[in-house]
Amino acid sequence: MILEDGQTLMAKEVAKIAREMGYDWTRENANSSLYKMLKNDLVIKIETDKAPLWTLPKHKEKFLESQSTRNKNVIRFKPKNLPLIADENLTLRVLSIEIQFQFDSELSSNDHYMSGDWLNEKIFVTLNPNHPFWQTYIADDELKSLQILNIASDVYVQWSIAKLRGEISPTKIHQLRDKALRNISLS
Repeated sequence: MILEDGQTLMAKEVAKIAREMGYDWTRENANSSLYKMLKNDLVIKIETDKAPLWTLPKHKEKFLESQSTRNKNVIRFKPKNLPLIADENLTLRVLSIEIQFQFDSELSSNDHYMSGDWLNEKIFVTLNPNHPFWQTYIADDELKSLQILNIASDVYVQWSIAKLRGEISPTKIHQLRDKALRNISLS
């Protein structure tokens, strides 16, 4: 298994070893998979000046010992606060899944209309009010509310598909969207 010997590797190195083992893994697949594994405490991420290094949690102590003498002159920076905070008036639920929204006015008209991310049973959505669709068609609060409901169903379907195992068919996507639209409620 990759990382079993206690070495620390960058994602591109993990992807290369996986390909050598016969897996169809690009660097992007490695990044995505490693971050999902990190969320589930299956790997640990080690920040460096360049790309992060990855290893298994059981090798953490070994790595920390080897780093303690090397990092004496490293200045640790405090983490930055996230610039966006969810709007409490824009929190919806689809079944038991909470969906939080926030607008980011710093996004340009060239950025996507929304981006969704999730952690466990909570979905976070950033909306782009400068997107041409918003600028052209969303003229009042009623249309804004309707668009947010549609985006909630979109991001719920994305979240559901990410959790699915196996094949995804157009019918399954249609069923998930229908389920979302039937079960959206204000939080």
